[in-house]
Amino acid sequence: MKIGILSDTHNHLPETRRALDLLVAEGAECLVHCGDAGEDVVGLVSAVCQTHDLHAYIALGNCDYASAGDERFVANLPGIERSIQPEFEAGGHRCTVLHGHDRRRLEIAVTSGQFAYVFTGHTHRPSGKHTGATFLLNPGSCARPRWGPPTVLLLDTHTGQTNWFTVM
Repeated sequence: MKIGILSDTHNHLPETRRALDLLVAEGAECLVHCGDAGEDVVGLVSAVCQTHDLHAYIALGNCDYASAGDERFVANLPGIERSIQPEFEAGGHRCTVLHGHDRRRLEIAVTSGQFAYVFTGHTHRPSGKHTGATFLLNPGSCARPRWGPPTVLLLDTHTGQTNWFTVM
């Protein structure tokens, strides 16, 4: 399965639209947003999912809600599962996505041995690192990158191949 991964869009719609179009064109069969999406971007991801018959998993980031109990920011739109740490299976591999601002939660996910893939954001920098049997992946940011171009990530769970793409 090919998973299209993006993060830290901070409600920047034109950049996110280009990123989603690129991931869909590259064959993404599922979408992951690693948090700090913004409410308009969540609506855009839902629309893309409905148009292309995809499903998305979106983590809540530190900029996605006013407080942990603010229900306005946790509603699921069509095609989307959204929570602090969605978990799912893709291509026979257990995956989870979280923003990464809670370092302890991220460390637990990576070292638990429960997940083949942990997707994270927060740093706005693309990275990939193996820790035991877990592959920790960060797509960077397609809207507000730090120290490099705007990026997204496509993961092929069948081959394990990762491709970071520059979003123009």
